[in-house]
Amino acid sequence: MVCLLKIRGLQDQMSAIERKLADFILDNSHLLRDYSSQQLADAVGVSQSSVVKFCQKVGYKGYPDFKLAVSEALVAQSNLSREEQSDTKKTPLAEVEQFQLQLQASYRTVLEINEAKTLARATELLDKADKILLVGFGGSGLVAADFAFRLRQLGKTVCYHPDPAVQMQYSAQLSEQSVFFAISQSGENQDVLRLARQLKSQKVQLMSLTSFKTNPLSLLVQTPLYVLAGDSSSRLDPLLEQLGAQHLCHLLYLQLSKITANAKVLEHSQRLLQQLAQR
Repeated sequence: MVCLLKIRGLQDQMSAIERKLADFILDNSHLLRDYSSQQLADAVGVSQSSVVKFCQKVGYKGYPDFKLAVSEALVAQSNLSREEQSDTKKTPLAEVEQFQLQLQASYRTVLEINEAKTLARATELLDKADKILLVGFGGSGLVAADFAFRLRQLGKTVCYHPDPAVQMQYSAQLSEQSVFFAISQSGENQDVLRLARQLKSQKVQLMSLTSFKTNPLSLLVQTPLYVLAGDSSSRLDPLLEQLGAQHLCHLLYLQLSKITANAKVLEHSQRLLQQLAQR
């Protein structure tokens, strides 16, 4: 389902022609199996080159790769729909099992919607930062607090506090060698945006982790990262996005822990914790 979800996430930053293609594909995705790129172009009323550019915009080399991704998305949707409709055969844990499958799919999308060079850049910024300010509220705050703990294990100077006033006070200590990392599902929280704009004027390095869609925060920062949950349930999707964000942060932590200096600090930290546990 990743392909169709990516299209929905990118719609706000598409041109008029791209939106026409997106709308047609989302409404008629089952037709693409039998369509060539020229037939799709004719059906929408655009040029064949526009179809190819659209496929590249959503992350595919060309129309054949895109067409295959749409077909796989339809199969995945069909399988989920079939499971949801078999209510009479469901066990008490069926919904839990379905959630686990969706969570695994959400984890896999992290590397599909975030380029390797962007993840490498984020790792480098966090590793070299003299100070790191982590910001997040609600479910995003839980992710930020956990990531702050992981970074401290590696010896990083990190501040996380749920109070915007405290965040503002700490921001005055940041420099051009510091990193501001904002975690916000919507990317529209006004406290976060206000702080990000202030720190951008201070030339602090800005990173964000938001839902995969056009939003003010991801457009403001130099290093935007994304998570993609789904559109199946207003009850489950926020959980999937929160856990997906935590998964991405854990990937960054694992990359940082491979760096020799960080690995030594982590080993020392673990030895101290073991000594405390033995008391």
